[in-house]
Amino acid sequence: LWGWPWVFGTDFIHSPWMHGPFQFEITALAFRLFGDSDFTSRLVYVLFGVALVGLPYFLRDYLGRAGALLAAVMLALSPTLLYFSRFGRNDILMAFWAASILVLMWRYIHEGKNRYLYLAAAVLAFMFATKETAYIVVLIFGAMMFLPALTDLVPWALGRTRLSEMAGPAGFLLLLVTLTLPQWAPIVCLAQDALGLTLCNAEGVTGGLVGAPHWAGSFVALPVYDAPWWFHGLAVALLAGGLAWISTRGKPHGSRMTRRRLARHLPRRLIVGVAVPLAVVAAALTAVFRPIDQVWSIADAPVLDLIVTGVIAGFAVGTLAAVWHPWRQAALLIILPAVAALAYAFWFTNVVNVDAIVNGVLPGGINVDASANEVPVNFLVAGGLLLGAFALSVYLGVRWLGGRWLLCAGIFYFIWVTLYTTLFTNLAGAFSGVWQGMGYWYAQQDVGRGNQPWYYYFVGLSVYELLPVVFGVAAAVYFLKKGDVLGLALALWAGLTFIAYTVASEKMPWLLVNVSLPFIWLAAKYLGELVERVQWRDALRRGHGVLLFLPSLAFAALVYLVYSYTNPEDRFSTPHWALVGSTALLAAAAAYLVRLARPRGGAALAGLGLASLLLGSGTVAAVRATYTYDDSNVELMVYAQGSNDLRDTFRDLEGQAFSDQPTPGAVKVDYDLWYPFQWYVRHETKENTLKFFSFPKKTDDDDTPVCDALPEEPGTPIVLLTDGHANHNCDAYADYEKVGPFRNLLWFNEEAYRRPGENRQAEGYLFGRIPGRQQVTEDFRYFKSVAVDRESWFGALDYLIFRNLDASWYDSKYFSYLPP
Repeated sequence: LWGWPWVFGTDFIHSPWMHGPFQFEITALAFRLFGDSDFTSRLVYVLFGVALVGLPYFLRDYLGRAGALLAAVMLALSPTLLYFSRFGRNDILMAFWAASILVLMWRYIHEGKNRYLYLAAAVLAFMFATKETAYIVVLIFGAMMFLPALTDLVPWALGRTRLSEMAGPAGFLLLLVTLTLPQWAPIVCLAQDALGLTLCNAEGVTGGLVGAPHWAGSFVALPVYDAPWWFHGLAVALLAGGLAWISTRGKPHGSRMTRRRLARHLPRRLIVGVAVPLAVVAAALTAVFRPIDQVWSIADAPVLDLIVTGVIAGFAVGTLAAVWHPWRQAALLIILPAVAALAYAFWFTNVVNVDAIVNGVLPGGINVDASANEVPVNFLVAGGLLLGAFALSVYLGVRWLGGRWLLCAGIFYFIWVTLYTTLFTNLAGAFSGVWQGMGYWYAQQDVGRGNQPWYYYFVGLSVYELLPVVFGVAAAVYFLKKGDVLGLALALWAGLTFIAYTVASEKMPWLLVNVSLPFIWLAAKYLGELVERVQWRDALRRGHGVLLFLPSLAFAALVYLVYSYTNPEDRFSTPHWALVGSTALLAAAAAYLVRLARPRGGAALAGLGLASLLLGSGTVAAVRATYTYDDSNVELMVYAQGSNDLRDTFRDLEGQAFSDQPTPGAVKVDYDLWYPFQWYVRHETKENTLKFFSFPKKTDDDDTPVCDALPEEPGTPIVLLTDGHANHNCDAYADYEKVGPFRNLLWFNEEAYRRPGENRQAEGYLFGRIPGRQQVTEDFRYFKSVAVDRESWFGALDYLIFRNLDASWYDSKYFSYLPP
């Protein structure tokens, strides 16, 4: 309508392999408002990273003021979070949503205000529209709430309390369950083999989308019974009559009425019992069958169908609110008519056009034959599960919180549907979001992209996040002994998150954001208690403040001694032995002062000193990784990222080919260079001065590659080819000057931490991608050999301190072919 939508256009659709649509839509909004540039492409992620730093403020009464301040400092200076808060991936967005859920959950538990539920509903919608790791977050937070909620859940299960009495941990658990229950319906894919169905297509399947139900197997022709007109008329009459009879039976709850008063209330009861269910039926049928779109061939017809659906549904809900009808009774008036009407329409009417539904609901790219108006059992089961899960969530939610839950659900689904359908221009996004969101990544577990070892996050955390990990582990032990509820919840969050990402088959450096986040909150709370434990005025007066430095100096000297001792090019000489003695004296002095000081205060000062040292080293690592604008630092976090050569190549092209009056098609680029070179030449591709081409191989009779084909136009001034397509002996390139090689994509050299000669696929897995016994045995044999090898210790320390690595980047190369 009127150029709708003005921000995104109509080309973008949700695809689960690129995760949720929110990051693309919010970045498109930034581009629309401020233009597209390197700055604006990072702007959204920077703002979310900054907002993440401010979240501990809202939990200061529970973390402690020192803990909240330290949490903000650690979030701001974390190497992982700082690096990926300037990076075009959605993990920093997920970190903000997850931390927001923590704040809202804890404040709702202790303050009991409904506004936290409404805000949590919005955050959950944005989280599920951002990335599928939302399932992990909800599962973990649900586990955190389940244990304290048992005191309410057990009496309810025994029939001693009502669902409406749930609050606190049980209440927030119910919010998580009821709002996200339909999202969990695809979990049935775990049992699809036992059911004899294909509810989530595997990777590489033909004739369907990965993670979607397969369009094959047994089919059901619709309608099952093509009923005559009188049958439908009888059904409608029976429905209306039955609703009217139910509405007029009995007396209103809790009242004794005369016949006159009963007659006066009869119109109200008929409205509630007849008009509302019929309106719900009309809304459900309009949403599914989209009558305006069927009879009016305009681009905005789907939006009009949704508007009509919303108006009718709003009338039904508004009527119930206007007459003060109890919401716990209204749940059935909303659920049952809609489900019954949809089931009746599918099974007994010929209005169901399967081909139209497939084209309108299923994502583009799925090739199905629906001409026979038949639906596979796979899709019927998937649809039934979604409908049943939604109906159950509404019933439980309304029974629990009444109209307030409907408000929560309205907030959640309005945001979720708006984002996944890209402002109602791609209705297929609703299906791909609710089913493929889990189904696609379930299918990817057998793929195991990245093929990283199970100890990958041990390595990443050791390189970048020593402070939160070391003090997070200490905090977990401390809070377990102390029985601190928030501390235990944070420890559970950190532990379960680490386990979940370790078990998940796909391991990538950007996922370190999600693993590091709970450890930062946990360590910050613990360090905050150490700060509050110290009697600072007394400690400074007695000179015990030196404990902030002595243990740190001793530890730093010890690291240097180990580095020097293991260095094969450095002899352990007299100065080193003198340093050994000095380090021993420092350690002894520190131990004496800890004992001399008040026991708890002395240990706290020493711990804070060590934390300051680790914070300083982490800050150096963060600045080095984030603000080094070339390829000199070999960072573990780099994975398939563009090298500096791409930017230099683009600058050269600006001067040579993209002048004030560029020639159309002046540059031809190998399509294998599309990512990430497309970003630099985005304007040139629109202006048609640069084209991406696929370069097929020419082969002779025995299929031996002879030469790569040049673009069709013979006079192309400049050609960029990948290393695999650049042939030295091709006559077609004789007149070109070959320049290079240049580096395209960069990877960290994984030989630095991988076991030599590993073959994890052959060594076997248990239950998907969990490493088997042989694999773990070989890994620990490798760890044992490394632990006693001096050169391995030196290599690890040399990388941790100076980022020196024996091997350089893994990279892919390309060449420029220029006219002579």
